[in-house]
Amino acid sequence: MRSVRLSVALAREVSLARTQAATGWLRGTPYGRTLRRLIEGLAEIQIVDRSLALAAQIFTSVLPVIIAASAFSGWQAAANTINDQFGFDSESLSADGGPMPTDPSMAAFGVVGLLMILLGGTSFARALARVYEAVWQVPVIGPRDAWRWLATLLAVALAAGLVGQTRELAEIRYAGRPLALLSEVTIWALVWILAPFLLTKGALTGRLLWVSGVLTAVGLTAVHAAGRVILPRIAANAHENFGPLGLAFTSVSWLFVMSVVIVGAASVVKALALDETTIGRYLRGPGSGDRE
Repeated sequence: MRSVRLSVALAREVSLARTQAATGWLRGTPYGRTLRRLIEGLAEIQIVDRSLALAAQIFTSVLPVIIAASAFSGWQAAANTINDQFGFDSESLSADGGPMPTDPSMAAFGVVGLLMILLGGTSFARALARVYEAVWQVPVIGPRDAWRWLATLLAVALAAGLVGQTRELAEIRYAGRPLALLSEVTIWALVWILAPFLLTKGALTGRLLWVSGVLTAVGLTAVHAAGRVILPRIAANAHENFGPLGLAFTSVSWLFVMSVVIVGAASVVKALALDETTIGRYLRGPGSGDRE
C-alpha cells in the first residue's frame, strides 16, 4: 500500500505542475520541467555533501567487511576486489611486497573482528537510507528495523566482492569481455534494486526499483570501465609520492565518484517519475491517479 500511495503522491505533484502558469522551455514544456526538477532535486538533496559522506562510509564500513570476511578464505578475495575497483595491487600494502599473511591470528580476527565490523559498519546503510529519505520523502527506518541496515551492508559488500571476481570471466576466449561486462551489470542491478527496497521498507514500486537499479548498475559499470584506464596511473603516482596515504586518498576520491552515481541515479529516477509524458506514467504505474 505504501508504494501505491507514493505513486499517487507523484501523480498529484505532476498535476500541480501542469496547472501552474509557466513560460520558457524549462517551465513551459514537459521535458523542460523534468530537467528542471532534476537540477533542483540534485541541489535540494546536496548531492556533493551526501556523496562525500557515502564515500567515507563505504571506505570505513564496506571495505573492512570485505577484508575481514576474506580471512576465512585467504587474502585473495579481498585483493582481487581492491585491485579491480581501485587500480592498485594490494600486495604493495604488505611490508615486504609479498602477499598478505593468513595465519591463525588472521582467522581469529575474521571471527571476532567481522562481528565488530558488522555492528559498526551499518553506518553505511544508515547514510544510504538518509539519501533515499531525502530523495523519495519516505520515513527513515528506526532501530526496530536494524536488520535492514545489516542486510544492505552485506548485500553491497558481497556484490563488490563478486564484481571483483568477474575479471576472471574476461579470460574466456571470444565471449569473455562481454560476459564479464554483462555479469557486472547484473550483479550491480540486483543489489541496487534490493538496497532501496530494504531501506525504504517497500515504499517504491517495482518499476521504480528496477529502473533505479539498472540505471545505477550502468553508471557504476561505466565508472569502473573508465577506472581501468585512468586509475592505475593515478594510483601509481599517488603511491610513489605519498605512499599508502596517497592510495587511501585515491580510493576515497574514486569512491566519491561512485557515490555520485548512486545518489544521482536515485535523483534521476525521481525526476523521471514526475515526468508528464509516457515515461513518467509508466514509472508511476497503474492506480497512481494519473489523468490524461
